[in-house]
Amino acid sequence: MLSKLAAARAAALTFASSVLLALPALAADDIVKPAPTPMPAAGPTVAAAHQFCGDAVAKADELITRYSSAKNLKETYKSVDYVAYADDEKAPTVVYTFTLKGHPAYPAAVCRKQSKEGDNIVLRMEIVCDGAKEACDKLRNDFNVMNAKMQAAVDNQIKDAADKK
Repeated sequence: MLSKLAAARAAALTFASSVLLALPALAADDIVKPAPTPMPAAGPTVAAAHQFCGDAVAKADELITRYSSAKNLKETYKSVDYVAYADDEKAPTVVYTFTLKGHPAYPAAVCRKQSKEGDNIVLRMEIVCDGAKEACDKLRNDFNVMNAKMQAAVDNQIKDAADKK
């Protein structure tokens, strides 16, 4: 029973992630403050502090150039505000979303990457934003809202799968 629930949870998270991971945050979403995170027992390592989804960190415009020209990524979304690239169009495990010129937070790069922790699939997000502080704060909040909506959708799919058993 537990393994079926874990399998349903993983399948629901993978489905929701593939659908919602590639979409950028919508500016019309309500502003929601993320729950405070507890302080870590030990500080981050220097290497971790200088990475963007496992790669060397750089200014946002350099990240935009690096990932928009990467041969292993495909453009999966484009609007007047954003362009997104993913490692897989149907079931992405990493998505890079960039603001375009004209967006208040430009230049900004957002990386959302799935990782497995035990039986759970976790979405990690990192943002490099070199635009105005207020615009960068709004961008971060917009993506936090979208991630929270995605998590709620996954939780509902897992609950529905468990209720059907």
